Amino acid sequence: MKKLILLLIPTLLVACGETPPEGSIDSPNKNSNQVYDFSKLFSTISGKSVSVIEARSLKPGDKVIVTGKVMGSRNPFVTGRASFIIGDPAKLASCDLDEGDGCKTPWDVCCEPSKVIASSTLNIQVLDAEGKVVKTSLKNIEGLTELAMVTVQGTVSHGSSAQSMSINAEIISVKKK
Repeated sequence: MKKLILLLIPTLLVACGETPPEGSIDSPNKNSNQVYDFSKLFSTISGKSVSVIEARSLKPGDKVIVTGKVMGSRNPFVTGRASFIIGDPAKLASCDLDEGDGCKTPWDVCCEPSKVIASSTLNIQVLDAEGKVVKTSLKNIEGLTELAMVTVQGTVSHGSSAQSMSINAEIISVKKK
């Protein structure tokens, strides 16, 4: 669990406008040349989904279908990794919903208290055959961008807890605008 919390700290720093330390999960990956076939990852998901808040009560190893919005950090996509943050739109309001708000990064939910952001978001990640996060970004694949509504089918990652949750994605469905 300590490892998972340490992995999420740089993401929360970025949400507050601070630069993550070199070598953290949000720092650029200079060796991002891994090739991964995402063709089977993006598909339609059937079944009832739960909210991000509901998913946070699950335990490692639990299967889940969760729906959320890509938000919760100034950089919700981890640079050089197949990992991103989704938030619960029932608990977090992205700035694009406020007409006339000129926020350049409305997905960072900067007007929300950090405790609310932390308790209303979770990490989605895609693992390779060795169980490591794929070293290729998911941003802009199949319409996956900031503020996109997504449904993810996967398994709660080992080491996850209600305080720090990651889902190992098996299928991702992006709602078309």
